[in-house]
Amino acid sequence: MQWCAKSSPSHRREVAVSSRVNAAGDTRERIRTAALALFAEHGVAATSLREVARSAGVAPGLVGHYFGSKDGLQEAVEDWVVGLFSETLGAVPLEGTVTEVVAARDSAVNGMFARNPHAVDYLRRVVVTPGAGDARLVRKILAEQVAQTEHLRDHGIGASQAPVTEQAVTVLVRQLGAWLLQPALGRLWALSGAQGPEPQVHVTLR
Repeated sequence: MQWCAKSSPSHRREVAVSSRVNAAGDTRERIRTAALALFAEHGVAATSLREVARSAGVAPGLVGHYFGSKDGLQEAVEDWVVGLFSETLGAVPLEGTVTEVVAARDSAVNGMFARNPHAVDYLRRVVVTPGAGDARLVRKILAEQVAQTEHLRDHGIGASQAPVTEQAVTVLVRQLGAWLLQPALGRLWALSGAQGPEPQVHVTLR
């Protein structure tokens, strides 16, 4: 004799709601991912919501449904990029010497950028050739880096006589500099007709 348990109506409703929530999250993420790639390639001003919807494979109305407006979509992309920094740095243990901790954090950021090329391209665009509204992302990243610097100082790491904002900017330039400049060097190298391997950019601040 076999016994088959039947789910209750309330359980079926919970499953249905959960499925809709997951589907909504997947759609929202797909739109945001498509927007990041297009913003990185063309810039925010040159990207329409219809193009984002087409790239994401969704109806144009869904972009407005999930993000409200183009500015809302841009802010969601910005928050995701800033979240990459926060999650990446937050996962690095504050153990070892100051030199070891700093090296581990820089290495983690490099790895994060290598895995997220569209985030790098978008950052390069807003920092090197900013458009209207692009300063917001830079301010958010700076605010995150200031918070990270204060966190390190609270743990006795990276103590400095410099104001925390100046120290945060120095760290950010060190972590971002090569990623921002390497493509420019690559173009110069290619245009020159040089035959040797392309030099690699290393940023040292004094």
